[in-house]
Amino acid sequence: MKVLLRLLLPILCWGLSIERDTLDNGMVVLTVEAHRIPVVEVKALVRAGSVYDPAGKEGLANVVSNMLLRGTQTRSAYEIVESIESVGGALAPFANTDNAGLNGKVLSKDLVLLLDLLNDCLRNPMFDELEFTRLKGELVSGIRAEADDPFEFSKKAFRRLVFGVHPLAHYPEGYDSTVTALNTADARQFHDSYYVPNNVFFIFVGDFEKDSLLKMLGNRFGDWQRNEMDVVEIVEPKVRTKPLGRIVPMDISQSYIVLGNPGPKYGADDWLPTRVMNYILGTSSVSRIYTEVRAERGLAYVAYSHFVRSIHGGYFAAEVQTMKERTSEAVQTLLEVLYHTQDTIYTDELERAKQFYTGYFPLTYDSYGEMANLVAHIEFENLGLDYIEKFDVSVAQLSLADLQAAARRHLHPESYHLLILGDIKPEDVAVDGIEWVD
Repeated sequence: MKVLLRLLLPILCWGLSIERDTLDNGMVVLTVEAHRIPVVEVKALVRAGSVYDPAGKEGLANVVSNMLLRGTQTRSAYEIVESIESVGGALAPFANTDNAGLNGKVLSKDLVLLLDLLNDCLRNPMFDELEFTRLKGELVSGIRAEADDPFEFSKKAFRRLVFGVHPLAHYPEGYDSTVTALNTADARQFHDSYYVPNNVFFIFVGDFEKDSLLKMLGNRFGDWQRNEMDVVEIVEPKVRTKPLGRIVPMDISQSYIVLGNPGPKYGADDWLPTRVMNYILGTSSVSRIYTEVRAERGLAYVAYSHFVRSIHGGYFAAEVQTMKERTSEAVQTLLEVLYHTQDTIYTDELERAKQFYTGYFPLTYDSYGEMANLVAHIEFENLGLDYIEKFDVSVAQLSLADLQAAARRHLHPESYHLLILGDIKPEDVAVDGIEWVD
């Protein structure tokens, strides 16, 4: 069955070309024609993610994207939902660190309807006061609910520890206090500043003809005037020279540990070896962190590492959940594994990681929606439109030296950030040279 699946995936995905066009007003259109099924997936991305939230207005980008479907100058929120659901389609807002916008999916025969809705919602949101107040209440309730989830709370607290007052410090949803204080004037100003055609990227994957699609886009979006935006300079976060730690008290039986440091951003020239190195370090059930922390020492069920990246920066994090009595041992074990990975990576580990990624990569885009997500990464990471075709060769060419260099560049056990959520005190954590903050 696995062999058959590997044979079928190239039929679905390999050989599909990514094409990039730009309208006269600066709007970028990326297309992948695929006529296997009569469906079109659409992503409308605006470089208006949470990194552009003004200080004290964290969560604004997310609120604006959600308001896109809450009514326009010609359609009510109900009419928008009724229109897309009447054809069995989907249209939903999103916001992440870099981008915000809308994701859509329809049968190819209903693409005109989806384009009409996208044109109206992106350009003409009403920002109705009643809808705005209702939305803020929904979002604040979600933020407060997550504050009671140790797993989610520890991730957010770690991000704030790493980035401090940097724009990357907060998640897109913001904080309950900042979202509560937002008003429709804030939303309109943000929308007017960032929702302009020369800041918009459309991605289409599925059953359409590109020339016909470009004509339809020109008819709808061609009169949208470009507007040169103020450049918001976002400097890269700096790596510390010594460890920094914070303990967040919570009356629970386990300790939630997150240990890491600032990491590579999109477009980093060594991302592929870093990604493969992290498979060896902490993303699989045969990884070093999993083996050492869980299998060998029985410290935790949850033990892994990952990189989170964006256009303006990123971070590395190793995460462990353990009994509070073994918190110090878990932290020391993580540091030992990081130092060991800086020093030594073995040939058999490299070959196993290569085999995994050459088999796993096609599975990451075996649907139109996943392909659209991949195209977005290719665009914003400047990977090149031939990225899919050259992936296997690029992986095969990786050497031990490449992975070793990536580990030494992006793992910092000598100057880490440590976040512990649980019923524990700094004196219970036996690590040297760390600066504890409240």
